[in-house]
Amino acid sequence: MSDESDAAAGAAAGAAAPGPVKWLRTKASAHWSPELARRIVERVGAGEMLYRVLRDEGMPTPQTVARWARERAEFGEALEAARRASGRSAAGGGVDTYSQGVAEEVIQRLCEGESVTGIGRDPTMPAHSTIFLWRRRRPEFERAYQTAKEVCAERLCDRGAELADAATPQTAYLTHVRLAHLRWWAGVLAPRTYRPRPQAPETPARQYDVLMRKFVVEVDKETGEKKVVAYCPNPQTGEVEREDDWRPGRDVAVRPPDSSHFD
Repeated sequence: MSDESDAAAGAAAGAAAPGPVKWLRTKASAHWSPELARRIVERVGAGEMLYRVLRDEGMPTPQTVARWARERAEFGEALEAARRASGRSAAGGGVDTYSQGVAEEVIQRLCEGESVTGIGRDPTMPAHSTIFLWRRRRPEFERAYQTAKEVCAERLCDRGAELADAATPQTAYLTHVRLAHLRWWAGVLAPRTYRPRPQAPETPARQYDVLMRKFVVEVDKETGEKKVVAYCPNPQTGEVEREDDWRPGRDVAVRPPDSSHFD
């Protein structure tokens, strides 16, 4: 093999061998200009995200824009105002889609008895998850939301009264089912007012056993002395016996005597 072929083979092998990767700048640097700054602020104010704006050809890098905002106070204030106008905070983050008019319409529809799920299905209204986020982030909307639920619960009570008035013997069972559901629904919407209060089980009344005694005067056959003797029914046998013959202890269940034994 000739020296020329060896050199060509070595050059080919060197080209195929992996080497260190070099990151080359593919975007030309953009220099400050009032016109460029104005275009960036206008696009951000129109709702575009800053990182998407800076991807276009001729735009500066995000690091350059951050440096401009630090060094040029007027541009930094304009960029911050544009972010706020588009619904984004100055520190970045997601878009706040809250609208006072839309929020009032949501509250109005809740007061009229429409569910949050039904409102979220409307393509012209915010989704259920958006309404939930509004409740978490905006205390004034949460207070209005809770008030709307109480209003809806009152409307359910009125509806229940109308159903009860219109009930007939043929629709009595169906009306009962509907009223039970409305009662549960009102309790969920306004638990402080309409949720049934759990009742403690009734404690059974304590029972007392009354032992009736009959006292008689008897003469002792051995001593001739008179003695007062008590007769009462024996709880074990039910027969009237002298109390001297048995004395009920704590383990004996005493029951009321039969008055016929004293006849």
